[in-house]
Amino acid sequence: MSGPAESLILAARLIAPHGVNGLISADSYSDNPGRFQPGAVFLLADGGSLLLEQASRHKGRLLLGFQGVADRNAAERLRGRELFVPEQQAPALPEGSYYHYQILGLKVLEHGVELGVIIDILDYSANDVYVLRRTDGGETLIPALKSVVKRVDPAAGVLEVELPEGL
Repeated sequence: MSGPAESLILAARLIAPHGVNGLISADSYSDNPGRFQPGAVFLLADGGSLLLEQASRHKGRLLLGFQGVADRNAAERLRGRELFVPEQQAPALPEGSYYHYQILGLKVLEHGVELGVIIDILDYSANDVYVLRRTDGGETLIPALKSVVKRVDPAAGVLEVELPEGL
């Protein structure tokens, strides 16, 4: 992977070959709808890279074609690989908005007491919902609302909340 000075964002995970022409299905983890355009370069964990030649959607997944990946055997060698992009390629967000990768893994505190860690984010039309893995092993759903989420500090690794009664 790149050096420590360059932070990387997970963009997608390659799942399995699709057909015989080198296409591979992928799950996208990108918030950027324009991320998978022909000509995009993705970094691999081993320091290699892939140049995207084509992209489409199929049954809820991406179908990706890369330069030099011309048949099913070549696509099979990519199975399970993860595609990364440099953090600098992510467009800046308005103040108070965060990318999912900035929220995932944050320690959740309420009045200074650690509740657990954010392990997933559910996208709903009204608002996102954070999945908290509590320190006791259970899970709690936290609505991503200003009335609940009081402070987000990715640099410190902390998300402070004030949970409503019953959560």
